[in-house]
Amino acid sequence: MLRFLSLIFVLSAVDVFGKDVELRDFFYTVELSINKESSVFDEMAELISESEIRSEVKKLAVFSLQDKPVSSMTALNDRLNRDIKTINKNLHIHGYYNAKVKYDIRTDEEDLVQVFVNVDTRNKFALNFSVKFADQGEKFNRHYSELLKGKFKSSKASMSEIRSVIDETLYLLKNIGFYKPQATKKKVSIDYENEIASLDLEIVCGENVNFGETEIVSFEGIDEQFIRNRLKWNRGEIFNIDKVNSSISDLKNTQIFSQVEIEPVEPTLQNNSLRGKLIPMCVKVEEDKKHMLDIGLMYKGVQNMNFKKESQAKKGVKSVVARASWTRLNAFGNGEKLIFNAEGTPMRTSEKRVDYAFEAILTQPDVFTKNASMEYGISHRQELTNVFFKKNESVDLKYTFPLSDILFAGVGAMMEDNYVDSNQIFFSGRDVSHYYKAQAVPVSLTWDQTDSLLNPTSGFKFTGKGTWMRLSGAEVNSLKFYSFDFSSNHPLDKLKKNVLAFRICKKGIFSADIDRIPVDKRLYAGGINSVRGYANQMATELVKGAEVTMGGKSLLEFSTEYRRKINQDWGAIAFFDGAKVYNNKSKYFEIEKKRWFFSIGVGMRYYTGIGPIRIDFAFPLHRRKGVDSKMQFVMGLGQSF
Repeated sequence: MLRFLSLIFVLSAVDVFGKDVELRDFFYTVELSINKESSVFDEMAELISESEIRSEVKKLAVFSLQDKPVSSMTALNDRLNRDIKTINKNLHIHGYYNAKVKYDIRTDEEDLVQVFVNVDTRNKFALNFSVKFADQGEKFNRHYSELLKGKFKSSKASMSEIRSVIDETLYLLKNIGFYKPQATKKKVSIDYENEIASLDLEIVCGENVNFGETEIVSFEGIDEQFIRNRLKWNRGEIFNIDKVNSSISDLKNTQIFSQVEIEPVEPTLQNNSLRGKLIPMCVKVEEDKKHMLDIGLMYKGVQNMNFKKESQAKKGVKSVVARASWTRLNAFGNGEKLIFNAEGTPMRTSEKRVDYAFEAILTQPDVFTKNASMEYGISHRQELTNVFFKKNESVDLKYTFPLSDILFAGVGAMMEDNYVDSNQIFFSGRDVSHYYKAQAVPVSLTWDQTDSLLNPTSGFKFTGKGTWMRLSGAEVNSLKFYSFDFSSNHPLDKLKKNVLAFRICKKGIFSADIDRIPVDKRLYAGGINSVRGYANQMATELVKGAEVTMGGKSLLEFSTEYRRKINQDWGAIAFFDGAKVYNNKSKYFEIEKKRWFFSIGVGMRYYTGIGPIRIDFAFPLHRRKGVDSKMQFVMGLGQSF
């Protein structure tokens, strides 16, 4: 660590009127030296660059008028004395009460004037803290005085830290029932010899109270119960400012309110006592309406490989997905959120069947349960995958409700109308066009302890899902699906710039022969959220002689990532994915030898306010020549898991 910091300003000297008379209308050069023992610059050195340290020096005001000419030595001395007073004041604010500032003015043989200013910061003063609670008993004073002395034992005596000590003391009282404590006496005395500043604080705690009745002041159309469900206290509990602040945060996080205020209601003059020590609370909220239009274009690399040889959409179709969504967060209707999505994948002009989808989703918070929501969805989708061409129309409902702060359950209902056109082999020689309907009841349970939805850096998440599906017009009457998904994020440093993440997922279908399960309901691996080195559905064994993937009744896949945040905006990752599809033995045809599919890759992350935009380059291991691409390039929003 350098022992001093030197900053030199070189200015022009003009019009010197001889040595035997006082200099008039002259400029001067200034040299500033700062002795660094345990100074503020030592503390800043690890956090800011040299240029920013220089900027801090200039703020001390010693050079505030240096570019203006001085009419006499007396004027120069007056100017420097004023500036040195400012320097001393600033140093005292930072806790350097013993600091010394000296200056020396010299004139050389050529009548050039130089000013030398030396600042010796010396050591920062320690802080001694004593507090008296004027309206409390000896036992209370003794207990909390010792507690606070221990808490602030290592504090220094800068003005900002002294203010922080006072604020923290008052905040502590607000968490043990005193809703309006006041510091009535604040005295700081300085012991220069021992380099100690003593803060003597006297506080009037006021009445110790419990939460009373809560009044809601809101706008027309919002259910009061929706607000009350997000308040962290119950009537009769001891007053606690943390619960008040947490309630404000929860209400703001609903994105329904533009402003949230929660305050105790002061006693009136007619009734100036707190009856039963219950203090009424008043919650004021203002409506927040937001309209957002998002338009995006995403390139997903090789998404599909066509199953029809005569089709003009050759193997290795490049997928470009355009998406437009309109979101309206409307507090008037209990905070509904309406999303419209439209996406399409352009193919060769001679290919009539292109991918597209239209989707509308309405999400409505449940005003009777904290964090619960009802979601309604309707969609029409047409897609050409590696195995089938499919049209799908669906309507679904989903209700999600919390069992605790980290445990959530969900139940839903879904209805589908499907048309599937696939390779003839999957229909055992019958018509390749096939219609069927499906109704399903999905249930889910999620245990989420991660710190972020789109960019988790710590914690784990477990999701279990089960779906019972009834089919009509298919070769099987019903299907039962299950899945277990576990992901974990481990920060490798305190700032969470390096994270090791892992995910494992198990999916399965109960009952039914693989040949009777519709091809669009089977399980496949590969794609943007699976084994990224393989195209969608292609991390699965091929049917011999058909050049299509078989799919299966069971799937096991995993991913592991090392994530490195380079700076505030950019990050990089390295990853390894793997998957295996099994329980796919058919009575009618053979498939490739069963095996695991692995891929490795690297990626970039650009961090935005809503989550990271990811770009991944993935490479398949043991690539099948003429089937798998050498590399997959994918983009998306949020981490892959």
